[in-house]
Amino acid sequence: MTTIDYISETERFSDGIRELLVAADDEFVPRLSAREGTTQREGLADASSADTEDVGDAIESYHSQCLDQHLIACHDRGDIRGFMSFREGYRTSELEGYQPSNYISTVIVSPDYRRRGFARKMYKRILSDLPPGIECPYVTTRTWSTNHSHLSLLEELGFENVTNLPDDRGDGIDTVYYAIER
Repeated sequence: MTTIDYISETERFSDGIRELLVAADDEFVPRLSAREGTTQREGLADASSADTEDVGDAIESYHSQCLDQHLIACHDRGDIRGFMSFREGYRTSELEGYQPSNYISTVIVSPDYRRRGFARKMYKRILSDLPPGIECPYVTTRTWSTNHSHLSLLEELGFENVTNLPDDRGDGIDTVYYAIER
C-alpha cells in the first residue's frame, strides 16, 4: 500500500530520490542537471540551452539540496514512488505578499505511478497536515508556463498565479509563481 508521509529523516530515501531526479531530469525546463539548485532564480534560460552529458554527476548538487529540505514522500514499503521537497519560511521578491511560505521546490512522481492522485495527495498534505512549528501562513511554488498538468493541478487546488516572468526559461516559456493561503 502506498502512503504519503512527512519524512524528517530524508537520508532514508536518498537513493530513491536521486533515481527519481535522474529519471525526470529532461521533463523539467530547464533540466534539473543543468540547474545550480532548487531555488535558482537567475540564468534559467541559459540553463535551458545547456547540454548535460552525465546526468548522474550533474544532478548531485540538486539532490543534496532536496535532502536538506523538508520532504513529503509517497512510498510503498520503503520504495519511493514520488516526493515533494520544500523550504520552510521562504522569502523572495517574486512572492511579495505571500511570505513567509512553505515553498515547494520539487515535485516528482515516478512515471509508473502517475495519474493515481499521488501529487494531489502530497499537495493536500502540505496544505493541511505538517508537523507543528514548520507551518507557514502560505504555501508557494513555481513552475514553467508549458507545464500544463502541474498548472492544472495547482488551479484545481485553489492556488493563485501571483507572478509571471515572461520568457524567463526561453522563448515563450515563462516562469510562473503560485501561492495559496493556508
